[in-house]
Amino acid sequence: MNDFITTAEAAKIAGVGVSSIKRWADQSVIKAIRTPGGHRRIIKSDLLRFIEESRTETPDTVRSSRARQNHFGGNNETFQPTRSTSSNVANVWADDILAGDVHEIQASLLDARARHGSWFPTSDEVGLGLTEIGRRWTSGEISVLDEHVASERLSRALAIITQTMPLQPNAPKCVLACIGNEAHTLALSLLQVCLPEVGYRPLWVGANTPVEYACMATEKDDVRILALSASQASFDENELASIARHVGKCCLASNTELVLGGGGAWPNDLDYGFRFHSFSAFAAHLQSIRGGSL
Repeated sequence: MNDFITTAEAAKIAGVGVSSIKRWADQSVIKAIRTPGGHRRIIKSDLLRFIEESRTETPDTVRSSRARQNHFGGNNETFQPTRSTSSNVANVWADDILAGDVHEIQASLLDARARHGSWFPTSDEVGLGLTEIGRRWTSGEISVLDEHVASERLSRALAIITQTMPLQPNAPKCVLACIGNEAHTLALSLLQVCLPEVGYRPLWVGANTPVEYACMATEKDDVRILALSASQASFDENELASIARHVGKCCLASNTELVLGGGGAWPNDLDYGFRFHSFSAFAAHLQSIRGGSL
């Protein structure tokens, strides 16, 4: 007689997010049935067999025999997805964000944080997923509504995590802002999760911030970093270069570090400040100036 378990129970056994279990079931990677109410029930014995096969087979054999995008690795204590290529990482995260609810996305984020040991590389992974979601929207594979709903769910999941993170009361602050007409704040939301890990308090200013407001923020005594984000929608190189010069002068005058990030057309050669293309690169920079490990 088959022993049926819920997707949440299956996710706990496998050490992955619930959305991964649902995706495996939909792809017939593991066997499942639907209840009269439409809920998935996983056959526990098949899940355990799948986990065991994934531990003992090579990644190429697993990919071939299961005909799935992601492969798995682990030991006798844990079982976690191994995201070996950028395209594979992007597809897995895009699927998780598009298919999962807020709590499932939160679980996927926490699983990735436990796997990496830091929010910085975790954020880089999520960023690849967001780029893939953007590609799917551009190509017509998903609707603009799908993209907006997924972004909102991810934003809410990150907000929940941020609320639970301890903050040092007297820690230096990092201002988070999108300049001008830029309204895409997910990169800042990811950075907001990263900062407490390295001893900074995020000071959220958010979207559509006037340049003057950003400069005013640098005048605060406890502000050490001004982080500005621009998405790929910000493609006017001249405009972003002008903003970088203006804000850079303010930061230089107040001895505040300027950090520019996101997929926008920021200049790489700055009079003052740093342009980073990944969260991990920013983490390495912080490590170098703090003289310790993150």
